[in-house]
Order: sequence, then C-alpha cells, then structure tokens
Amino acid sequence: MLLLNKLKKVIICSAIFFSILFLNGSNYAIVSPTKDFYVNDYANLLSEETKKYILQTNQDLNQKTGAQIVVVTVKNLEGKSIEEYANQLFREFGIGDKEKNNGLLLLCSYEDRMFRVEVGYGLEGCLPDGKTGRLQDEYIIPYLRENKFDEGIRNGYSAFLGEVAEEYNITIDRREEATIKITSTQFVRNITLGCYSGLIVGIIIRIYMRKGNKKKGLIAYGITIIISFIVSFVIFNTYSFALMYFVISGLGIISSGRGRIFYHRWTWKIWRIRRRIVWRI
Repeated sequence: MLLLNKLKKVIICSAIFFSILFLNGSNYAIVSPTKDFYVNDYANLLSEETKKYILQTNQDLNQKTGAQIVVVTVKNLEGKSIEEYANQLFREFGIGDKEKNNGLLLLCSYEDRMFRVEVGYGLEGCLPDGKTGRLQDEYIIPYLRENKFDEGIRNGYSAFLGEVAEEYNITIDRREEATIKITSTQFVRNITLGCYSGLIVGIIIRIYMRKGNKKKGLIAYGITIIISFIVSFVIFNTYSFALMYFVISGLGIISSGRGRIFYHRWTWKIWRIRRRIVWRI
C-alpha cells in the first residue's frame, strides 16, 4: 500500500513536470530582439536603407509619443500559428509604452507566406481589426504576392506609421507616404460592383419615372450617390470607386429609357439611333 502511494506521487509529480516543460517549450522557438529592437530581419528580406528608415522614424515616434512599431521577419513559424507567434513576440519584446500599451508589431513569415499585425490595446481605437486588415490588403499583400518583400514591408510600415502619427496629431520626420497598390483582381471586383450597382440604381429610378414622379427619382439618385461615397470610403478607402459608381449609375439612368431628364428629347433620340448603329456594326 505504501509502495502504491509513493508510485502515485511519482506519477503526479512527473505529470506536473512534463506539463510545465511542454508549456514552456512554446517559448523556445521565438526569436529574440536585435540590438536595434525596431528592426529584426531574421529572414534577410529588408535592405539596409529600409532598416535605417524604420529605425530613424521609430526613434522620432517613440520620443514624441512613447509608441513603437517593431518589424520582425522570420524564415518560418516552426509549426506555430501566426497569431500565437505574433502574440508571444509582442509580449516578450514588450513593445510600446507599458502604461499606454501603444505598441505595434509587423510580422512576416517568409516560407509560410504569412503576414500579421499585432496591435496594442492603446492603439485599437485608431487601428481596429477591419482597418488593420484593409491596410494590409492595400499597402502590403499586393507587394508580397509579387515577392517584393522589402518594398511591401516598407510601404506597409509607412502606412501604419501614418495612422499612429495621425492618432497623436504629430509629424514624423522623414516619413514616406504609403502607396496603395490595386491588383487586377481588386480592379475587376470594383468594376463589377460598379456595373451591378449602376444597373440597380437605374432600374429603381426608372420605376419612379414611370410613375410620373421625377422629383422622387432625382432625390433617390442623389441619396444613392451620397451613400455610395460613404460606403466606398469605408470599404475601399478610396474615392475612385465612388466616382465610378456615379458615372455608371448615370449611364444606367440614361439607358433606362428616361434619358430626357438630362437631355432634350430630340437629343436623346439621336443618341439612341447612333447607339443602335454602333451596336449593329
């Protein structure tokens, strides 16, 4: 009986020991901060010029706000999820001011072809999940898909740096303006949405016109255009889609058979005849 009790204690202690060892094992694969802290290019993706740019602008940002934007590149995640890896990096590096919790981590895994942005609680007001994802889609991911890692990470860093600077209402010396890179897929998507939206708007306004209420039709058109600008800015963060929506909506109205609300009736007939001739050709 005594031997059995000792055996139970040994088993329990062993289980506790291996559990602790397993939990702590998740920390072994994490990279350590370099002497520069702000730039940790373990995958050798960044040029010396980019490293210098990130370092200098970060020093200015930290001096004025206490915020920090750390860039880390690794060859792979060693089997971890990028969310887990980024979260652990963020905690162990101690990014940002301890009281303000205003740190930001940009993590790129080269072999896994993954990118992650980890935001401290102090910056979640200006960088919610939706906005963070959109910034990645517009300023970073299109470059990474073309294997332009240095250019993409630098451009994305500038975009997030601009957001943080705007939040604190400060100017960062030598900060570059980020450039939106629209892929062919995004362009086709915008055109398709614009065409369908314009067609729907044209049909709706045509219904109003058939009922003889031109005023309501024009009001509906105006409201729709205003909404399109708001929606396009929130979703796409660009006015180009709103302008495209406006133009295609107008064409949808003209093609709906009530074009004379914009043109003299005779001009409208001439336009329709010309259109038919072109189509026959």
